[in-house]
Amino acid sequence: MDRKEQLRNVAFGGAWSEQIAEREALVLALACLLTAADRSATDDLRLETDVVSALWRAGKDHPKGEMLIKAWERATEIPNGGLRRLELVRIARLLEDGQRARLT
Repeated sequence: MDRKEQLRNVAFGGAWSEQIAEREALVLALACLLTAADRSATDDLRLETDVVSALWRAGKDHPKGEMLIKAWERATEIPNGGLRRLELVRIARLLEDGQRARLT
């Protein structure tokens, strides 16, 4: 049973139960991006659906989300694996920093 299903059964759950599920999904998305960025020196992330979904979730409510999503997409095209990794880690950290208020 997933977390959203568990929280749906909480009596008088209200908005806080939905916020818990959203916050957990955001934490997982940010972790996915950092993990993907770390392995981007050797792996092609462009077609990995879990990474694309995580990028969308991390950027959708971010103040500069659209810009950072585009930057991530451009960074996946960098030919040098080491430079590509550095840029993707930088962007993942920027996404994380911009979402910090939602994570607390």
